[in-house]
Amino acid sequence: MDIIRMNNMEFFGHTGCLEEEKINGQRFVVSCEIFCDDIRGKVTDNLSDTIDYSVIFEEIRKTVEGDKGNLIEHLAYEIAGKVLYLARTSSRVRVTVAKPDCPIDGRFDSMEVVIERGR
Repeated sequence: MDIIRMNNMEFFGHTGCLEEEKINGQRFVVSCEIFCDDIRGKVTDNLSDTIDYSVIFEEIRKTVEGDKGNLIEHLAYEIAGKVLYLARTSSRVRVTVAKPDCPIDGRFDSMEVVIERGR
């Protein structure tokens, strides 16, 4: 199994249940693991034989920045579906969406959700 990891990508979005989250927005940190049975590019050294993570990055950015939903669970699910669609040679993906500035009174690194989807 080969894995492409895209770690701790930061975006600004408006996903959240509270009105202040929808109006003011906040940071989101997204990580994505793309699982492939075999990435041919490791042998051929050709971009066309792997998953172009710059394309995946831009799709994740558009998804986070454009989302106006309530739950990071739903946001992660949407991202996972789009990554599976774009990464056609992958067998499954795991997406983590974290809210480091979640409007909760207390000390924490982040609140996060992990969604895994396969074919």
